[in-house]
Amino acid sequence: MNAQPPGFGDVFLAAASVAIACVACAAAVRAGWISGNWFAYLCALGCAAFVAGVAGQRSFPSASAVQRLGQAAANTSVPGPWDAGVSLPVVAIRLTPVAVAGILVAAVGLSLLLLFERVPDPARINWREPRRLEDDDSV
Repeated sequence: MNAQPPGFGDVFLAAASVAIACVACAAAVRAGWISGNWFAYLCALGCAAFVAGVAGQRSFPSASAVQRLGQAAANTSVPGPWDAGVSLPVVAIRLTPVAVAGILVAAVGLSLLLLFERVPDPARINWREPRRLEDDDSV
């Protein structure tokens, strides 16, 4: 089982998933800042861990491990946290344990965020009256 370089589809899928995770992380940080709900930061932490796991991913077994241990021993060695050793069951994608942990932390953070969302106090909501149409006319 030689490590092959990633193809165009793999690179495109990784770049798209990292871009989506970065947008989700920024949205979670903004939601946590505005709402004051700390579970949004847990979701942002999971998104950031996913990005770090995809960006730091190495193929398994690495070329240095094959050179040091030999092909047979490198194939039976245990992958590290940055080695792509976890297969997703539905799609043929291999992820690092850091990326999988990021997905799980983001999912738990999102479910806790939705479960314990603060309901705003109606007394604190300020509704501005709309301006009259005559005020918008300039003569």
